[in-house]
Amino acid sequence: MVDPDVASMLAFQRGDYDAFQGLVERHTEALVSYFFFQSRDRQLAEDCSQDVWLKVFKSREDYQPRARFRTFLFRVARNHWIDRFRTRARRPRETPLEGDGQDAESGGGPLDRLPAGGDDPDARVRRSDAARTAARALQRLPEEMREVYILAEVEELPYAEVADVLRIPLGTVKSRMFNAVRKLQEITRGFDEET
Repeated sequence: MVDPDVASMLAFQRGDYDAFQGLVERHTEALVSYFFFQSRDRQLAEDCSQDVWLKVFKSREDYQPRARFRTFLFRVARNHWIDRFRTRARRPRETPLEGDGQDAESGGGPLDRLPAGGDDPDARVRRSDAARTAARALQRLPEEMREVYILAEVEELPYAEVADVLRIPLGTVKSRMFNAVRKLQEITRGFDEET
């Protein structure tokens, strides 16, 4: 069965701009989420997402359906993040990436939009605190573990696709994921001890 997103991208190559708009609508939130968990900066995440769509738009003629569209999209996103990170390393931003994990406009990041389990205000506060703790913990992971964790757990890509996006062996993905989970447990235990 053909990936419907691949079909949309091929239609876009033939001039169907509505097909491209459909791709943007279906995948923008996932891109923003990916960049948010890399940076903990909602505005930067949105800017990076727009940059990725611009790259996809401009390079549409070169697109070859070698994998699922989502795999292709996250490969472009990862490459963009690496380029942006290198630029920032040469010329640091005035605003640090280490923020409080809050979206200035809506008061929360992607994890804060988890479905409410009722109208219990205490439950909403606990969920919000858990989201901030998760974002802080992810920032303390080594880059290679964080990438695997974000793609596999947050973006829910199968390990084989994570391997394809990162261009590493499947066994390496599994190993990094195992180590990331273990390290996150250590980090969050440390948070508990701080309080």
